[in-house]
Amino acid sequence: MQTAALETLVTISRVGSFSRAAELRNMTLSALSMQMKALEQELDTRLFDRAFRPPRLTPVGAQVAQDALRVVEAEARLRARCAPQGQLSGTIQIGFVQSAAARILPDFLRRATKAAPDAVFRCSSALSETLCEQVRQGQLDAALVTEIAEATADLHSDPLAREEMVIVAPATRETPHLTDLPGGMRFIHFMPRSGIGRLIAQYLRDMDLETGDPIVLDSIESIVNCVRNGLGYSLLPRPDAERYGGAAVRYFSCTPAPVHRRLSLVTRSDALTDHWRPHLRDLLRQGMPDPGKA
Repeated sequence: MQTAALETLVTISRVGSFSRAAELRNMTLSALSMQMKALEQELDTRLFDRAFRPPRLTPVGAQVAQDALRVVEAEARLRARCAPQGQLSGTIQIGFVQSAAARILPDFLRRATKAAPDAVFRCSSALSETLCEQVRQGQLDAALVTEIAEATADLHSDPLAREEMVIVAPATRETPHLTDLPGGMRFIHFMPRSGIGRLIAQYLRDMDLETGDPIVLDSIESIVNCVRNGLGYSLLPRPDAERYGGAAVRYFSCTPAPVHRRLSLVTRSDALTDHWRPHLRDLLRQGMPDPGKA
């Protein structure tokens, strides 16, 4: 019996769909279906009820999928034990939150080329909530996200960095407080549904600040360029704001208490990731500030 078929069964059990599992396993739908029929023949049992669309695991199939997971995890532990000590290897699918990808991803890939020559990283970017769901569904092995309690629930989360959120205003403004800025200027809100957007919205609520009809953009670079041209003001992570702002922008800490966004590495909590998670975490942390400090 080949563990590849068991891995496919585990994937189907996780995502609940033949077509989605085929995408994740880099197989055609017909090849996946034939693989599962061959597994049923080898085990001499019916794993799926094909009267449903998509096919559903039978009670026996669900139990076999649980047993298969333990076999797949055991194989992963064996491979990890035989792998070079302290190294990442194989193909790792990793996502980066859009707001930080431009700053973090290039340096990460440069370090990874030297520190993990036996690993292949396939990278993508999206919003934190989307990335967390992709990790749950097995589309990603790991993701660097803005920590959101409801989005990262039931995932393993390793804090990587703690970044100050700052008020970003045109260089001509001397005020250090949002309440002094609205006159003649519009607030530029980074995507309210994103991790950063939620932090911004919470701060505005806590400070009882009215922003009227804000400009909503999905790019920190675009927001900072609008601020540079005197079109408005915003609240953004300092490292990303400074990356694009330069001398044409002023940065003020939030008062009366600072606000931070936490970047974390999220993975599933299982033996399949336990052996490589610490190495990936340490590789990402290089060059990042201590997550426990402002």
